[in-house]
Amino acid sequence: MGSEPPLNILLVTEGSGGHLIPALQVASTLAARGARIKVWFAERRQTAGLTQALTLEARHAGVEFDPIPVDASAGLISRLRQCSTLWRRAERCFDSFSPDAVIGFGGWVSAPVLLAAKRHGIRCLVHEQNVQLGKANRLLSRVVNRVAVSFTETQAQLKGASSIVTGMPVRDGIGRLPRAEAARRLGLSPDRPTVLVLGGSQGARAINAAMAEAVKHLTPAEAASWQLVHVTGTADEDAVRALHATTGVAAWVGAYLADMDAAYALSDVAVARAGASTLAELARCGLPAVLIPYPHAGGHQRANAHLIEAAGGGVLLEEADASPERVLAALRRLLGNAEARAEMGERMRTLSAADAAERLTQAIVELAGHPAEALSSAHAAR
Repeated sequence: MGSEPPLNILLVTEGSGGHLIPALQVASTLAARGARIKVWFAERRQTAGLTQALTLEARHAGVEFDPIPVDASAGLISRLRQCSTLWRRAERCFDSFSPDAVIGFGGWVSAPVLLAAKRHGIRCLVHEQNVQLGKANRLLSRVVNRVAVSFTETQAQLKGASSIVTGMPVRDGIGRLPRAEAARRLGLSPDRPTVLVLGGSQGARAINAAMAEAVKHLTPAEAASWQLVHVTGTADEDAVRALHATTGVAAWVGAYLADMDAAYALSDVAVARAGASTLAELARCGLPAVLIPYPHAGGHQRANAHLIEAAGGGVLLEEADASPERVLAALRRLLGNAEARAEMGERMRTLSAADAAERLTQAIVELAGHPAEALSSAHAAR
């Protein structure tokens, strides 16, 4: 068993946190078992700082990265040209790297690579993070060998395709940090009611605007006792920081926050989009949330938020209805009722899949035709 050749796996993913984070968790888990891992991810200028921070740990684990530069403003013709370029790039990779399996984590960049892999007879799997299948994964589900999903509700959309429920992989540090240490890292108090404001890795102007106005309407007692951890995205960072400085509310403000384990550990309630990675992290921590789903991109965030609300773990506000007054009223209800907040937190926690990275890793190893014991033994023998 010690003579087993190393397993070669190519992972392809969008560059947003919701797609990249589960790919990184699986890449690190596979690398720890002795596999050779390459990760291709869409790299955008506005999220370059975040992707650099997110990939740092996996790089130390020996994962190889090859970013795919993407212009967010590019039109259809430009995107079709890039798909052709990715197909040719995949062909060259298959000759030199010879992957045992190619794994897609969503986004259009994964489609040409997985289709090229299928043409070469390479076994393929896609992982769907959201309740509702994304466009690329819906297409690819018809041709790949297997589909891994985060929620059982997604399987009904697969029309008989081979599937497995793995859950959504979450960063290892999430849900493990003591509150006092989290407060120290963020320069805030461990004793104040804390609101975590998240707009996703690319920011959410609607959430930033609603919270900026809501903070202006805090009572003097609330302004003196509440504190915020506000992740703004790049575009609104300076404006939000200036606003909180004028209101006097204690706040950590930044375009992105790599140390999200501290943010979750310190917070009592979140105001957030409803991306799959954010919801999986909220579920791991049992943190109740006011969810304002992104209203576009096929409505997949709305489907995620409906699932959370149905489980009793959060409050859903459509963006059109998320006035500062309604957001503030929801926060007051949650922060003012510790018993109800704790109940919502427990309901949120029921949606967590603690072993998701391990289950998805196991599915990939089996797909590639390597017994898990052989891969572990080969690594141990080195």
